[in-house]
Order: sequence, then C-alpha cells, then structure tokens
Amino acid sequence: MLDILIIQHEQDTPPGSLIDWVTGRGLSFALWNISEIEISSELPYSLDSFKALVVCGGSMNTFQEEQYPWLKIEKDFLMACVVLGKPIFGLCLGSQLLAEVLGGRVYSLEQWEIGFLPVEILSLNLNGSHTEARQLEVFQWHQCTFELPEKAQLLATNNFCQNQAFIYGSNIVATQFHPEATVEWIQECAQTDELDSYQGAVKTKEEILSSISSLQEPLQAWFFELLNLWFPTK
Repeated sequence: MLDILIIQHEQDTPPGSLIDWVTGRGLSFALWNISEIEISSELPYSLDSFKALVVCGGSMNTFQEEQYPWLKIEKDFLMACVVLGKPIFGLCLGSQLLAEVLGGRVYSLEQWEIGFLPVEILSLNLNGSHTEARQLEVFQWHQCTFELPEKAQLLATNNFCQNQAFIYGSNIVATQFHPEATVEWIQECAQTDELDSYQGAVKTKEEILSSISSLQEPLQAWFFELLNLWFPTK
C-alpha cells in the first residue's frame, strides 16, 4: 500500500517541495495525473491502495465540470476518501475542491492574489499537537476562494481573502496558498507574460523574485511542520 497518493492536475503545477518531504520521511508515493484519465475507464488507484491523499493546484476552477469532465470524477473520489476518514491535504485548487466536497461554496473573487503576501496563521490543534498563532508570508496564485465548510476550523486568514486555510476534523488540511512552492517554480511563475494585466493584490515580477531568498524557506519549513502533524509517522 502506498503511503501518499498525489493528485496532480497540470504539469506546470507540480507537488513541489512535497516530494522532498515525502522522500525525506522515507514514504512511498505515486503521482496521478488525473486530467489524463478516460471518463469511462476504471480508476488507476483503488481506495484501499493508499493511506493518505494530497491534491495539488491547477488553473481550472471547481465549477468548470463541462470543460473538465474529470472534475466530477475527482470530487466523487474525494468524497469517498472523506467518508473513509483518509488523511487529505489540499493545495490551492485542492483546497477549493475539498471545501466544495465538504459543503462549502467556491466562487470567484473577481481579483487576483499573487506573490508573497502575509497571512495570519491561527493557533492549531491537530493530532494531539498544538502550535501558536503567527504571521507568515505565503506564496499566492489564485482568483477563486471558498466558504468555510461547516465544522471546519479556520487556520489562516488575511484582509484580502478571509478563508486562506482550514482544518476539518483531525485528518483534513487545506491551504488556499502554495506552501509547496519551490524556488524554481516561483521563478517560473514570476515570468508569466500576463502578470502585469492581473488586478488585485498582485506583486510585480521584481517583487516576487526579490522575495524568494528570504521568504520561500520559512514557508517551506512551516509546510513541513504542518505535514508532520497531518501525517505523523513513527
């Protein structure tokens, strides 16, 4: 049985530093490029073939099922994992998919949140461990957000987008931002041609690139700390 199954939606939105954490802990994993599945075919992974699930980001939206029909399959798969009580971690689009599956509404902010921006990380109780509140600069790249599902615990917030992260029960964690962002991926994102046309809380290419050296490492450290609480191993 795999320790971690990772759902990836697009090649240019990879699991990033998650792979470093997985390999560093000696865990087994597999990448599932879910957008490549045939709609009528049998799923390549059964629910009893993995212990925990991570859902990556992507440029599509949860409400674009007509354009991306595999989204319905993914939502059904996520719900089945929720029912079975599997540990699930959602990243950006993954957080929105989880929010919807758990009963929250996903909708467009009409504006973008891009670059390193501050969020307030709230105090956390997860799997018997407690962490204190802190402020953290996190890497953002999104236009949609979600309503907090009923019974979910808000984990992070800021003034631009209230629901930045949540915990559901003791086994589901979701972040609207990208704690998995590597230096290389952030550099690639900063080169996006359309960056200057995005409106909202948007950092410039120069601001993003100048922030990497001081902000990526603390974000990754927090991510790894959270992963250790979410999926503790002996």
